[in-house]
This record gives sequence, C-alpha cells and structure tokens, in this order.
Amino acid sequence: MRRALSGVTFAGLLLGALVGRPRSASGFAGGSTVVSVIADRDDDDFDGRPDAEEDPLPPAARTDLVPLDRRFVGWTVRPITGADRARLVVDGRPLAWGKPLPPGVAVQGIAAGVVNAVVVRGAEQESLVIEVTAVTMRGGDLVDLDLARGHASLERTPPTRLEGGVDSAYDDPDALRVVFAEPSTSRASASQGGAGDQGPGVVSVESVGPGGAHVDAIARLLLSPLACGPGELAGAANGGGHAPTASSAPGALRCSASMPLRFTVDDVDRRHPLVEARSLRAELGGAIVIRRDGKKLQAVRVLGPRTSLIGQIGAFKATIRPIVLRVTPGGAPAIGGNDAGAIAALRAELALGSAIWGQCGLSFGNVDTLEVHIVDPPPSHLIAIGDDLGLPASGGEIRVRADGHPLTVPVPAGATPERVADALARVAESAGLVAVVSPNARIAPGAAGSVDVSLRRKTGALVAIEPLVVGMPLTTDPTLTVRIGSVDLTDGLQHFGDVDSMAGTLEERTLLKAVEDGDPRTVEVVVVPFFAGGGRIGESFIGSDLSSVRNVVLLDRAGIRARKSSLTLAHELGHVLLDVPGHPDDYGVDTPSQLMDSDASDASPFGPRRLTIDECVRVVRQSGPRGRMPLLDEWKLFPIRYK
Repeated sequence: MRRALSGVTFAGLLLGALVGRPRSASGFAGGSTVVSVIADRDDDDFDGRPDAEEDPLPPAARTDLVPLDRRFVGWTVRPITGADRARLVVDGRPLAWGKPLPPGVAVQGIAAGVVNAVVVRGAEQESLVIEVTAVTMRGGDLVDLDLARGHASLERTPPTRLEGGVDSAYDDPDALRVVFAEPSTSRASASQGGAGDQGPGVVSVESVGPGGAHVDAIARLLLSPLACGPGELAGAANGGGHAPTASSAPGALRCSASMPLRFTVDDVDRRHPLVEARSLRAELGGAIVIRRDGKKLQAVRVLGPRTSLIGQIGAFKATIRPIVLRVTPGGAPAIGGNDAGAIAALRAELALGSAIWGQCGLSFGNVDTLEVHIVDPPPSHLIAIGDDLGLPASGGEIRVRADGHPLTVPVPAGATPERVADALARVAESAGLVAVVSPNARIAPGAAGSVDVSLRRKTGALVAIEPLVVGMPLTTDPTLTVRIGSVDLTDGLQHFGDVDSMAGTLEERTLLKAVEDGDPRTVEVVVVPFFAGGGRIGESFIGSDLSSVRNVVLLDRAGIRARKSSLTLAHELGHVLLDVPGHPDDYGVDTPSQLMDSDASDASPFGPRRLTIDECVRVVRQSGPRGRMPLLDEWKLFPIRYK
C-alpha cells in the first residue's frame, strides 16, 4: 500500500554513515567490505562534462573519489551485478574491472545502485559491496537538472506559499528540489524518523561565491520520502540513460526529496516568512553545494536563467566606471561625507545592483576592487553650437576666449551647426588647443541636432571658455545659437525633460563630457548631490538615442538613500542595458514587483526588484557580445575549490 505523503515531513531519510568511508560490515557472511560513494554527476573542473564521464579525470574533478582499502593492492575485483553503477580510478584514469589493483586505486560512483563484487587474490576471496547514492536537483517541471551541463539560477519570482507534496509540480522557474536516490539495502542510510530527526547524518545546502567563499546555508535540510521514478531506476536522472540492471530494479532504490529551494539575491527576499525555511542567498558565478556532515556530496554552479528563447543564459560581466562629484571644487563629495564614505556608499550600491542583475546572468564583477573616481565639477570647457533648436546660420562671427587664447570664427550664411563646430575646432587647434567635437541628437522641437566642442590642453586638462569681451554676446549671428556650458552643483544639476531627453541639458552634457572615458563599452555611473527642481533621483542616457552622451547613469544622493525601496541604480542601468527609454507600465499592465516599473517604491520582496525572462533575453541581444553596442563580455569563470 502506498503511504500518503501530504502533511508529513521526514528528516534525513537517506543520510546515515559518512559517504565515502569504506568499512568492514561485521556480521555479514564472509566479512563483506562495504564502500559508500556518491554518483559523481557534477562538474568540479567546470568543463561541461560530468566528472563520472571524464577520461582522464583532471585533479580538480577528483574530490568525490573514495580510496579503496590499501590492503586490496594486488587483488582483482570481479563484479557480479551492477558494474555500470561505479568504476575504479587510478591516477585519474579508469581501471577496467578484473585488472590487478595498483596502489592508489579509488572508487567513483556513476549512478544510483549497488555493485556486488568479489575481490580475489589466488585462493583468497572476499565480498565487496559498493553502494552508490545519487544526489541531484529537480525543477518545478519535475525534470532533473544535469548538474554538469545545466546550472542553478537566481530567484525571479516573489515569495509564494508552498502547496503540494514533494512529488508535486510548481510554477517557480528558478527553485530546485534536492533529490536523493540510494540503495534500499544501504547500511549507510539514516534511520527514518520524525520531523527534525536526521539520525547520524545531517544534510545541509550551502551557497558559495565565485571564489569559493561561504555566502549562506540551510543548516539542516528536511527530506521527505518520494516514490522513485523511471529516471532514478534507469540512471537517467544521473546522466546514465541505460536499461535497469538488477541493482536498479523497482524496490532496489529508496528516494527522498526536499521542498523547492529558492536562491535569492539578498536577505530581503531570503528572510520573508513565507519562504525563509527554504531560501538561501546565492551569488552569480558561485555554486550551490549539497553536504552531509560537512562533506561535499555534489555541487552545481549558479548562472543565468535556465530556459529562454535563446536557450540557457550563462554569465556576463559589464564594465562599470563609478564617479562621485564633489559639490564644489575641493569640497565634500555628493555622498558619504568624505572620500572614504563616498567610495563605500557607491560600492555598496553597485554590489546591490550587481546582485539584482544576477537574475539575468549579469554581474559587475568584484565591486570591492572597482576604482571609484571622486572628481571636482569641471570648468566651462564646452561650447554648444546650435543649442537647442539647431537652426542654420544667417551669417556672423563667433568670438570667445579659451585658456587665454582669443578665438574668432567667421560664420557663413546657411552653415549648419556641424560645419561651424568644425571651423571652431580648427581655430582652436591653430591656437595650440585640442578640440573634441561631439554631435547631439535632435531634440523634439529642433530643426537639427546641436554640436558640442570641448576644448583641452594637449595634456588632456580641460580649459575654461569665456566671452571674448565680458558682457558681449558670443556670436553676432542672429539665428545660430552659441552657448558656453557650465556646471554649478550648489543649486542642483539641471536635468532633461521629455522634449530634450535624447540630448540632455547643456549642464548635463558639460558635466558628462568632462568625465567620460571615451570608451563606448564602458558604463559610467555618476553621482551628483541632487537634481534641480526636486522629484528626480536618477536618469540614464542610452545608445538608441544616437547622441554623443550614451551609456551613462546619473544618480543623486536621494537615489542612493532609496536603496532597496526603489533600487534606483539597478533600474537606471536597466535602461542602458535594455537600450529602451520607456517602462513596462507605460504601455502595459502595471506590475510593481518589476524592477523596470516606473513608479513603484517598496523595500519588501514584493517591491520593484524582479526581472522577466524577456528582459533577460533583450539584455543579451542588445548589450551582449553580439549586440549592436556590446556592453557585456562573457564572464570567464574558473573551477571552485570546494572545502
């Protein structure tokens, strides 16, 4: 009779004596030796192949081998049943059954079941039993994860109440159950007890970072009995796919599973009462490690979403260049109170943004090593030709002074802003200066785009531009607008509106063109004290606007203070990475739990922090290595040395 599982939880059904410790089973006829191993289906050397299929086995992939008793050196192992469930390995190379055992031979599990064998030396003979326990992870679609070719992913779904038993499907695309399958006759299994009784073995689940450092853990994982399916019986769940042998026939295995585990980006999600018992914080590029009594059983890496229109999404890294403005030259930085505080505050915000974008397989790398530039407001180094409307010239002359040099530029009638800017650049260069010409996108009411000219010394230092004669206009042309840009952060940064968002204000352009590094693949994150007029805490400049200012995020200190209620930095970076100016709720259903929602503010797990699979796909297509403006590089990850 099948026992009903609903409402009953058992702890530690499978987990008794230490896996990997060979022992003599006293009381067995002939004095059998029993070796317990794990089916080694993970990928410790991170080459995309299960360790149990490696030949030769690299050193990094030998962590789950179990040495055979040294007294068997020179003996021969002859399997009777279940030879496909394990293999012998020496110096990283498989050793065929029936060969004399050299020193250093070890056992590696392949699939759940039992290998019944005899160890022979001349007339001497002993019984050898190899018990193989399989550990895997299972998704809500009840399909087992390939621990080597697949990966875990970070949670993109708000907390929900768990319904159903361990054999029930669920909707969360990122949560995974831990599933055990062990020989039913195993002498290494734990006693079956009530909730909280795990016998002599304690199963835990740990998350580690890309370098192997501890991140979080569930100290005692509760497991409930589960009917073994065809996958476990045939070894398919462990990558086998072969026909059942005597050791994998119905009744030969005993299975159990945990509740679905959620791998969250931060403690806000991890600590919610609905899911706290089954959540742990994880990091992109790290791994989820299943342990018993502290010993690693199996592990799986944490990458991007497991399924999408473009297949599995791995790990990408964006190059971020963080900058904090001082309020005045030599004054205090916009955040943090002093330089050290500003660096710490911005790095903390970048770490949070990186964790949020880990949902899509995107990282900003180790933000603790990012150089944060703390800079003074720039001088009036920029002169804008045709600002705002971009009207053509009627004829006249431009007269300015730059770094003490008088510059006079004739303006012919009908000349475009671009032509006049080029003429100004030539005049400046003849005076020994360096001119950087950058066109701007046409604003909504403009006839054409304006063009900016930034003047510098040959050392790269910005120079100040001023009228040739104080109180006199910069140009005598009646239709061509000429303006000198200046930055004064004491009254707030003048921000763009709907009509000029594609180009930015003159003050924004003067600031940003002074601090940019000239690399279009770098995303600048610039922190200012505050925006003029209030009501704005962040904005972004994206590539599709085709302006000279692109791939830049502007934040003020209110945007930093908002932190987990608005996730302003992560949101504004989303505009850049998605290369889209709008918000989902501008033209669709308002979903306050989405990061890119335009107006949500909520510090709970139900606030604006989730990314959709479609957004993850768009980020890869728009900003990935094959995108029109590749802002992301594939993140080269390395094997983790599990402790």
